[in-house]
Amino acid sequence: MKLILHICCACCLCAPLAELRKEGFEVTGLFYNPNIHPLLEFRRRMKALRVFQESDPIPVVYHEEYGLRDYLKTVDYEGLDRCADCYAMRLKYTAVYARRMGFDVFTSTMLFSVYQNHEQIKLFSENIAKECGVGFAYRDYRHLSECSQEIAKKKMLYRQGYCGCVFSEYERYKDTGRDVYKGCNVGVKDKDIVAKAVTGNEVLQRCDCFG
Repeated sequence: MKLILHICCACCLCAPLAELRKEGFEVTGLFYNPNIHPLLEFRRRMKALRVFQESDPIPVVYHEEYGLRDYLKTVDYEGLDRCADCYAMRLKYTAVYARRMGFDVFTSTMLFSVYQNHEQIKLFSENIAKECGVGFAYRDYRHLSECSQEIAKKKMLYRQGYCGCVFSEYERYKDTGRDVYKGCNVGVKDKDIVAKAVTGNEVLQRCDCFG
């Protein structure tokens, strides 16, 4: 049976993918996450999924456009149901794609995360499946969350610190001590390296994270 799996991030994919394969599903991934902000974070998560594919090949359809404008136009970000709007947006896209491309069923790694509203995602998916005329494969793999994180560590995948949108980023880091950004903890060695770089006597190493 052909299944399209909406992938929110590489970390949430690790363990559930193995379980879906054990059930006999022919899995294709779909990366559609217009909620992820900022642009560099969006690219980090997309690259993490590509890195995952190198060690565990899975066909993935990438929606590579940075979707901030679509997200803000669709989500009532001033209301209380921002997350619900975000769920519905991504799930509807997945279901429509599944129907158009001839997949039997769809599901999402959001269902496998302990940080998301599981019951809400389940309900939305069931309703959207009926609306679009495509099957929905409900699975509760939340018990695999820790296992998935361990696999991600072993694969050295990027593991994000917040859900994805600018609002979740704010909630995650709003209480971070401001002194962190004042350079108070810069060591003597680091100061010397920076000073030499400024005077042209030292070359700082280039970061190839986004190769």
